[in-house]
Amino acid sequence: MPAISRQVISAVVEAGLQAPSGDNCQPWRFGWDETCLRVFFLADRAESVYDVRSTASWVSLGAVITNMTLASAQLGFKPIVDLFPPGEMPGVVARVRFETGPGAAEPLAHAIPARCVNRRPYRAEPLPVRIREELQSLPAFFPGTRLSWIDTEPAKGRVAALAARNDQILFENRALHDGLYRWIRWTPLEVERRRDGMPAETLELAAFERPGIRLLGSWRWARVASGLGLTRLLPYRARAIYRRSAAIALLSVQGDQREDFVRGGQVLERLWLTATRHDVAFQPITGTTFLLLRRRLVGGEGLNARHRRLLDRLDGELKQVFPECATDSPIMLFRLGLASPPSGRAPRLPLERVLDVASTAPARPPHPGGGISE
Repeated sequence: MPAISRQVISAVVEAGLQAPSGDNCQPWRFGWDETCLRVFFLADRAESVYDVRSTASWVSLGAVITNMTLASAQLGFKPIVDLFPPGEMPGVVARVRFETGPGAAEPLAHAIPARCVNRRPYRAEPLPVRIREELQSLPAFFPGTRLSWIDTEPAKGRVAALAARNDQILFENRALHDGLYRWIRWTPLEVERRRDGMPAETLELAAFERPGIRLLGSWRWARVASGLGLTRLLPYRARAIYRRSAAIALLSVQGDQREDFVRGGQVLERLWLTATRHDVAFQPITGTTFLLLRRRLVGGEGLNARHRRLLDRLDGELKQVFPECATDSPIMLFRLGLASPPSGRAPRLPLERVLDVASTAPARPPHPGGGISE
């Protein structure tokens, strides 16, 4: 095994840290013992109704692995990744060893620091053909994955409408509601102190919207809004924004095992980095798809009967647009387009809080801790 410096390991982990996770909960810690780099999963940080059987977290793990692979190649190393290795201590979900590699240039590695969510309305123009074709061709290199692409009306509006229904359920289910507000950071001081979650600026709220959304952070007021039927109006805003996209796409995988979701996450990150490299805005719209997974995998546990019926209807509509959803597992529904830069970016925890050197024990999580979003 080649000798690997602390600087190399730090650079590889820094790249891994830039991967997206649900609400930017960052449920990962790393341990380097001079032989192996271990990735620990902190389940309490990722706990969410959306993260059924940790599927969203396994997608995020795939993105972590992709970033570390790209960074390693830039530094002249090839990572050998063992997923969910048997015989390891609790919490270890990946063990990485390194071999000497050719040191090949990786154009996508340069996009890692720039990758982010952009929730702005996008311009009403299509993507350049060469960029669209590059994105559409990526899954072909990863067997068992599929990318379905919608860029015409009325299909785009139809998908936007069913995806936006998440916003209604979100404010009518207390676990979902509280899970979201746990990770919103309303002030710059809180953003800097916590270094996780979503700065309010990243939500792209208009000045008149922000007080109302903050007020709904109280479950009491969210219940009042639900009782008055106001939560049924919330999807209209999201629907209008989603339609303002060059395309809405669905990445899916064959299978529903944890390794399948990791593989999907690896492809997802390459899609997102490719879009970033070409200055294409990208926004995950995963809430509905992960709720559909909850309905499929555990019968909708944690959701009331009315929301289960709504999801059954949405599932039927989704399969009409994306027939592969009858057999595949959805990884992520997302929108792409050309847009101004986002108003804010989600921060990351500092390296010293997530990397433990010369030990196999994960760092103690700084905060307790949902879909892929930041």
